[in-house]
Amino acid sequence: MMVAVVGVAYACDTETEEATPLGTDYYPIAVGTYRIFDVEDVVWEENQSISTRFQFRERVEGIFTDAAGLRSYRVIRSKRVLATDTWRDDSVYVLTPTSQTLQLTGQNRRTVELVFPVREGRRWNPYAFADVDTLSRRYLNVGEAFTAGDKSYPETVTTVDDGEDDAYYFSSRQQVFAKSEGPVFRERKRYFYCQNPNPDQGGCPIAAGYIQSGRERREVLVESGKL
Repeated sequence: MMVAVVGVAYACDTETEEATPLGTDYYPIAVGTYRIFDVEDVVWEENQSISTRFQFRERVEGIFTDAAGLRSYRVIRSKRVLATDTWRDDSVYVLTPTSQTLQLTGQNRRTVELVFPVREGRRWNPYAFADVDTLSRRYLNVGEAFTAGDKSYPETVTTVDDGEDDAYYFSSRQQVFAKSEGPVFRERKRYFYCQNPNPDQGGCPIAAGYIQSGRERREVLVESGKL
């Protein structure tokens, strides 16, 4: 069963205004469906990177009512290195769609992934349930086309987290959702730059943007369907 929530406003008893699209179709959820992502993990040490590749599969296993009385979906994430390997369950998370938000619960933390209606430039706190107000997420490129891997999507929305970017630290997070498809691209980056630029005293070489340590992860949707 697909999840779609729209609001309808009534001008008078005999006239109905057209429903305002909320954008819930940017993340459709249905029991028995799955998404497969190609994943690239990059680890940085002393300005050198090592990259590993594998795949994640996220399948919607079932539906239940959570402690707050909200309809929620249990998602099983599985992992494999090669396309010929057997899937091995890696973790579990929960998606809770409402008329105002899409919430994700995993590793004992609930985040607000999307807010409705989707609107260019709209901001919200993804960690509102954890009483953390130091990070803001916003919508960009609402309704624009996007290419991820070898697939193009005519209508998408991008979410970007306010990260940090200074002489010592860099962080960023971006997600792209395609209409009627869901998440198609995710990227996270975190770098710690050289903070002791004195090689004579055991420090790192003096170089702009020298990454002393860090990590990147990119996930690109390659397949989706129903099991």
